[in-house]
Amino acid sequence: MRIVIIVCCFLGTATSQPAPCPHGWVNRGSSCYAFITDVPATWTEAEVHCNLMQSRLVEIETVVEDEFLEVHLLNGGFKGDFWIGLSDILVEGEWVWMSTQKVAQYTNWWPGEPNNLHSPGEDCAALTGRLFHWNDFPCLWHRNFICEKEAHGHEQWVVVG
Repeated sequence: MRIVIIVCCFLGTATSQPAPCPHGWVNRGSSCYAFITDVPATWTEAEVHCNLMQSRLVEIETVVEDEFLEVHLLNGGFKGDFWIGLSDILVEGEWVWMSTQKVAQYTNWWPGEPNNLHSPGEDCAALTGRLFHWNDFPCLWHRNFICEKEAHGHEQWVVVG
């Protein structure tokens, strides 16, 4: 008696995983990043723009994430400043990530920053300079910006009920 073993492999879209990030976004770990350079915006406009893409201004929580963004900007030949989601607009000197209202535990300010130099004040943070360290700017200035969202498959679900 013969035993016949049939092995069948299914290839196709039914078994493939969706891309972790939308087209044009850059994936790193559990996050996707969009580097917006074609429509410089005020800090608030940038946040609204990110929200319309189901994201937020980037919240840089670790040195590893900060270095990833810096290397991407440098390797991509990006120029200019990029808004991030950090602000002290609610309480002067208390720099918080606006989507969570948590005080930033990690920062990478240029020496002497934040300094609140310009009137009426510099309440919004951006990556700036040739090494993309952080600086505070007036929120009404127009800058490039970086949006961040959860990568597909890393979403956090909230169960209600």
